[in-house]
Amino acid sequence: MRLIGRIIVYLLATIGGIVTISLTALIVFAVLYDVPDSELPDRMVLRLNLDQGITDGRSDDPWRALRGDKTVYLYDVIVSLRMAQNDQRVAGLLLRLGAARISVAHAQELRDAIAACRSSGKFVMVFAETFGGLGSATSEYYLASSADEVWMQPSGMLGIIGFGLETPFLKGAFEKAGIKPEFEQRHEYKSAVELFTRNDMSAPSRQSLTRVIEGWMEQVVSGISADRGLPTQGLRALVDRSPLLAEEARTAKLIDQFGYWDTVLEAAKERGGSGAMLMGLSRYRAELAAPEEKGTKVALIYGVGPIETGDSENSPFDSERFAAGSVAKAINAAADDDAIKAIIFRVDSPGGSYIGSDTVRRAVKRARDMGKPVIASMGKYGASGGYFVSMGADKIVALPATVTGSIGVFGGKVSTAGLWNKLGINWARVSVGAHAGMWSQIYPFSDSAAARHAAVLDFIYLDFTEKVSTDRALPKERLDTVARGRVWTGSDAKRQGLVDALGGYSVTEGLVREALALPEGSPLHIVVMPEPISPLDRLRNAIADGVPISAALRIAFGPPETKPLDAVLQSLEPLIGDPTTLRPPAGVLQLPPFRVVQ
Repeated sequence: MRLIGRIIVYLLATIGGIVTISLTALIVFAVLYDVPDSELPDRMVLRLNLDQGITDGRSDDPWRALRGDKTVYLYDVIVSLRMAQNDQRVAGLLLRLGAARISVAHAQELRDAIAACRSSGKFVMVFAETFGGLGSATSEYYLASSADEVWMQPSGMLGIIGFGLETPFLKGAFEKAGIKPEFEQRHEYKSAVELFTRNDMSAPSRQSLTRVIEGWMEQVVSGISADRGLPTQGLRALVDRSPLLAEEARTAKLIDQFGYWDTVLEAAKERGGSGAMLMGLSRYRAELAAPEEKGTKVALIYGVGPIETGDSENSPFDSERFAAGSVAKAINAAADDDAIKAIIFRVDSPGGSYIGSDTVRRAVKRARDMGKPVIASMGKYGASGGYFVSMGADKIVALPATVTGSIGVFGGKVSTAGLWNKLGINWARVSVGAHAGMWSQIYPFSDSAAARHAAVLDFIYLDFTEKVSTDRALPKERLDTVARGRVWTGSDAKRQGLVDALGGYSVTEGLVREALALPEGSPLHIVVMPEPISPLDRLRNAIADGVPISAALRIAFGPPETKPLDAVLQSLEPLIGDPTTLRPPAGVLQLPPFRVVQ
């Protein structure tokens, strides 16, 4: 009877799930496809709103629009602009920038796409109410300058004030609280541990990070100078004077027109020509007929976010978490698929788990051994573990501003016995094994445990550097000049032999054609892997695992869950930048937390 009861419950749950999915599908259809039956107009100006910023990662979750997710995904924009470039109905592009920060690397990729549109005869207009106001919008204006017409409200200001990096130091607070940090790094540039062990930035860390922001500034000044026809020396002086008032910015030839959004909309339609209609870029792409699946089939696999061991807990749509097991499975599946001829591995990661990084590198090497070229393409970050997973590829492509390298490791823990003593709380422990409690957050390392921890870090650093030497064909005697935890911009990394080419998706696809001996410009059929899991499959899997129906529906249709610790860390991000180095366990390949101040 129990078995029959379980079967009935399962059937009812399945039926309920199917009904829910059907109703939801109707809602989604109404939300996403409530558009006129008519074809696209004969004359269009496309609109792209980056008010909410832009991100890397896969965007094929069919339910994100229903959840109100308005995230703009970089690859979607690049592909849409590529379609528009050769569409005679498209007269131009109107780009709106807002308060959301855009990284220098993403700005560079978008600048390349905008340049391609302009080269095909399209006009490009950019509007912002203000470029940073009394704050900063250095990288946002860097993006805007690639347009042929830059608009701003007359009440706005231009904040091209440069770049700075800020990082917190907790040693003093720990001392007051009675907390003892026990961390080691390999080597002097692997500065994440300084967060816990110092009151200020070390000289090697300051040298490394200063060079990164100097590189960004050089790239931004050079790009704006070329776009606006201004001498670099004069532009650099304007940066030091910023923020600029509206009239100062126009006099300096950095702003072309003043106006409000309604004025800009009318100006864009007028520039588009008689009968021109404004259309959202995402809607434009959705209404185009599905492109014929022709060309050489190439897998596009994402590795975005901090690297963790294991599989993705929710779904492949959780694009901000780099689950090493899931990424490795996708690479292996692409390698085993005879229809897939090459792999583009898009990495945007500051690093994370050493074990997870090694798992993914192995999958990359296996794909190459099976004759599948792998081209790694880096976004904002390809550093530490993010570099580890990329270095085994046939070629590595980075944007000039990509933060890369950071070949090193750190590890350790904090012991809180002093804090508990201050509170009058004593901890007692029983254990079997000399090192059974070595990772306790209460007591410090014993001498022998500290020695074992140091040996582990030595091994990881040696393994990392030897694999860099093998994968990149770098002589071991040169490793000290590129490793030791030092971070590089993409441009500097190319000079050091850590990457092969500078650019984004277009350059990456060119290297794919080169690896496959295809003619220049030959079509590629890009397939994102792994294939998306349908909500029905997620619902069925959750119920089969014994998950209550209400929770199963959340798994199937809801956004990825945020773990409590991650929620706390995310709340710290406006203050200290990327705080994921605070997540255990010890011994990770990751950048230090820092906040970019523009």
